[in-house]
Amino acid sequence: MHPRPSPPRSLLALPLLWIALAPVLMASARAEVRPLELLLPTPNRALFDGDLPRFYMYTDRTFEGRTTKPWQGGKFGYSRNPKRTSEGVVFTRFHEGVDIRPVERDSAGRPLDIVRAISAGRVAYVNNAASASNYGRYVVVEHDWGYGKFYSLYAHLGSVRCEVGQAVRPGSSLGVLGYTGAGIDRTRAHLHLELNLMLSTRFTEWHDGVYGTANKHGAFNGLNLAGIDIAGLYLRHRDDPDITLPQFIARMRPYFRVVVANRGVPDIVRFYPWLARNMADAEGAPSWQITLSSSGVPLEVAPSQQEVDAPAVSWVTRSPVAHSLNTRSLLTGSGDAARLSTRGRQYVELLTGAF
Repeated sequence: MHPRPSPPRSLLALPLLWIALAPVLMASARAEVRPLELLLPTPNRALFDGDLPRFYMYTDRTFEGRTTKPWQGGKFGYSRNPKRTSEGVVFTRFHEGVDIRPVERDSAGRPLDIVRAISAGRVAYVNNAASASNYGRYVVVEHDWGYGKFYSLYAHLGSVRCEVGQAVRPGSSLGVLGYTGAGIDRTRAHLHLELNLMLSTRFTEWHDGVYGTANKHGAFNGLNLAGIDIAGLYLRHRDDPDITLPQFIARMRPYFRVVVANRGVPDIVRFYPWLARNMADAEGAPSWQITLSSSGVPLEVAPSQQEVDAPAVSWVTRSPVAHSLNTRSLLTGSGDAARLSTRGRQYVELLTGAF
């Protein structure tokens, strides 16, 4: 038997929020939680062997006059764009997924690895126009393990072998590894793999208001997908096949909290009800407090008694370097003082649906 998420115990005491949120929470409680059954997407198994330089594709890096090819640039997290600060070198560019080296190439150096679904699901999106995205040709698969929908993304494909709406099983063929997309050549051919939460089903509306340019990929634009540490999840899943994504995400380190005015249940809680905390205190609360990781992954949402007119930072991890370097420029400030940047405010509006 696998554990099932349950709604907060005091929901029946919340008349107005019950109307808004109870159907989502009850559906989550009734949903059958299924094991992840994760598979690696290519024949490259070096992650499990601990041979990380053989698993990750390197990046080309020139820093302070020195050119290198560090495999660490293919890892998830802040692994790119080093910057020297008074505290030493920090990496300022967040890499949302992992870059996996090909195992097999033909005589001309073209990769031959088949790219396969990491778990059961449904093909939700296919971009077959290599020039339409920095991801090149990419496929998104929707997974529902019983606690909200998650999305695996397979980028830089040489060719696609699946269709939108197609049901897939763990290991189903999706395409062939390649080197489509910006800044990738045949030598650095790799699969960029992500596992994401979706931030909003109204992303195109938000995108139009923020950028005023065409959004070619609907809700499956990379800006609307918040990646988690897929390599870390593979290793945890190897040791504990029953682990769930809520359990894995609960172990992520918080970096900051934001308070937003209570204009109804935030959209992100509707999508992922297990993020909700202390809902018995929500009726009449003037605001919500949202806890986020350094990259902006929502970790929990709880009612707050703080009165706010606009989103505001209520807590931040103390940092000797500028918070902008640690948060993809979602924050400004340093030390234990931080404010939302324009980008950060827009990001919070996307999370909550308040736009």
